[in-house]
Amino acid sequence: MSRSPYGTLNTIEYIGPRPQKPKKNFFGGWVILLIAISMALFFGRPLLASLRSEQVVATEAAADRMIEELQESKKPGDKLAVAALALTKVEQDGLSVTSSADLLLKSYRMALGIDIKELLHEDMASAFTQYPQLWYERGPNKEVDSTRVPNIQRFFHRSGDDVSSSDFQVGDVIFWTLPDGNAHCAVIVPGPGLHANEKWIVHHWQNGVVWENKLKDFTMVLGRYRFGQ
Repeated sequence: MSRSPYGTLNTIEYIGPRPQKPKKNFFGGWVILLIAISMALFFGRPLLASLRSEQVVATEAAADRMIEELQESKKPGDKLAVAALALTKVEQDGLSVTSSADLLLKSYRMALGIDIKELLHEDMASAFTQYPQLWYERGPNKEVDSTRVPNIQRFFHRSGDDVSSSDFQVGDVIFWTLPDGNAHCAVIVPGPGLHANEKWIVHHWQNGVVWENKLKDFTMVLGRYRFGQ
């Protein structure tokens, strides 16, 4: 019997099934990719909206120009927008707006001569149980009721001026419920400069009144109204 030369090996015969290459799951990869894209769009949408809204800064000069363009209009909505825009500059004039409710009261009084505080008190005095019972009040309180956004929203709703199903217009007043459960409101105004055809908002946010492209950032809408218009 001959022996193999040193450094060589004999072939060993394999008996069994032929090894199979693992199959690639083509559709599984696409499903995972689609899920990843969907999650990125869902969670990234608020961030993109925020970035878009911050691309343009609504300056004081822009507010002056928009006020000049609108102040000759006789439309109540335009007048309300002018008053709201003017309130973005009140700090330098020694005035102040303390809340989103205060913004509405001052805007209506300045623009249309309407005293929301007085009208709200009269309506609450005649229909107190129709208003939100959130503060354990036993009756209307003229000095406090108009500082609460839910009360103003209910007053507007009871006045029959709900336009939630129509297109946005300058001067519309919109109410939301924020994620923290608090009610919030704003006046719809045009955007500045090249964004004049867009709908922006003036609202009280954090420490002051701001003019921002954030109309669609708030999604829990309670209603939109054209009271007094």
